[in-house]
Amino acid sequence: MADEKASPSPSVRFADDGDPPKSQEPETFPETKDDAENNDKVEEQDEDEGATAEVDLVQPKKRKPRKRRPKSKRGKNKPTGFEKYYVDAPVTPEEYEEEQALYDVSRPILHRLEDAILRFQKKRRIESDRAAVFMKYLSYGGVDVSQKSFAGLDAREMQEMDNEQILIARGQTSISQDRSDLDIDFDAVVRGYLTSFFPYHFNPDTEEMINLATVTIRNFLSYILHHDVCPEYKENIDEARKSCDIVTKELWKNQQFTANGPGNFNMASSMLFGGYFYETYFDTDTWKNQKDDDDDQVKMTNDIARKVVKFALAGAGSKEQATRFRDLANQNALTATHIEDIDGFEITAILPPDEGTKQFYHIHAPDLQPVGKVIANAYRDPGKPPIDLTPEEKSEWENGKVVAPSKFEFFVEESLIQHCYPGMKVITSVWELNCGMHYFDEVMTAYCSIYTVLANDLMLGWKKPRSLVCGEEDNEDGNGNKDIEKMAQDAAEKALRDAGLSGQDKEE
Repeated sequence: MADEKASPSPSVRFADDGDPPKSQEPETFPETKDDAENNDKVEEQDEDEGATAEVDLVQPKKRKPRKRRPKSKRGKNKPTGFEKYYVDAPVTPEEYEEEQALYDVSRPILHRLEDAILRFQKKRRIESDRAAVFMKYLSYGGVDVSQKSFAGLDAREMQEMDNEQILIARGQTSISQDRSDLDIDFDAVVRGYLTSFFPYHFNPDTEEMINLATVTIRNFLSYILHHDVCPEYKENIDEARKSCDIVTKELWKNQQFTANGPGNFNMASSMLFGGYFYETYFDTDTWKNQKDDDDDQVKMTNDIARKVVKFALAGAGSKEQATRFRDLANQNALTATHIEDIDGFEITAILPPDEGTKQFYHIHAPDLQPVGKVIANAYRDPGKPPIDLTPEEKSEWENGKVVAPSKFEFFVEESLIQHCYPGMKVITSVWELNCGMHYFDEVMTAYCSIYTVLANDLMLGWKKPRSLVCGEEDNEDGNGNKDIEKMAQDAAEKALRDAGLSGQDKEE
């Protein structure tokens, strides 16, 4: 309708002073080269109104789902508590008061050790390889590490328990009260486990495996000292820690000596005069051992063996040994005798090759290794049964009528002598030449200087036998074990009654 006033457009704004609105012109900027090109493209698109253009739709990239690491690899790089410079965090006053009550000397030491083992396992992240070594060490020391039957926990039961109850329920170690009458010796258990049981049971072939065992046990002993679990055995625990340090240095040398022994000189003597390598023949022209790591490895032949023995006597032997060896060799009268009733030798001194010997080999035999000397005594392995002697032989040994060689001097190559140390015990066969020279045969094993044999490994997995007597009912004591003496007495009285005799009749 004409009379109606047109409503102002929403886009029109009035000034505050009532003046008519001014047209708002956009600001203009100087045209750039890119703007000119864009304007030309727009004009071309306006001309082609009916034309259609293909547009590629770019879809957003999908985020790849993050792969979760398997449980076996989670926390691989987290600290375990067995690092070289790791130390336990300082305890709070509340923890100190709790430990003072927990490790009070008035409590039995078996209970204190049980609590210390549980808390040590809680404070450390013990992986599978380390756990196998540590659990076997505890078992070797008399701790029960078998799984507990019907000891599982669910979430509902754990909610009703405090931290102490959960720790005890989850623990897999315990010490039976039957062990309370046994002697406690931390050092003896460490020496027996690391020097006799661990090398045989685990057969460590790397230095890392040896360090894993020694560091784990030493860390546990340090934990006991740090928390003052057994103050009455502090000196004994310190000695056990020193034993761990000794085994760390010596056990890897033993493994290397066993793998690389007996050396070129002793192998050559065994090939020529008698022993494990006697009359060994290598035909290097027609057959090749594919297992050899070094393709250029030279096989020991009889000619090479003679050269090795002659240069060892000329370079490191005494004049009397060389002269007597030459005379007997010219007469074809060299013989070797196996020394009986010994298991090997124990090294007492090491004489590496001097500069004169090295210069002699460098000039006359550059293809051979210089040899040094190893002084040793005869050794009997305490882990083996005693010598089986007749009464006459035993009497001769006791009266000193039988004099066996007790001191030896061996020639050993420089590469092998670096693995030797005083106190090292080598289990092997020892031979003596009639010229006064000794050599040893294939190396069976080598033991540390603190080699200790205990009967603990014989008790691994042992269970107390049950008394099975016909016609008698089970009569168990408070600990669940049968009273064998009472059962035997009851059986004897029953046998007397069956025979028509009473106890008084038997006494009469």
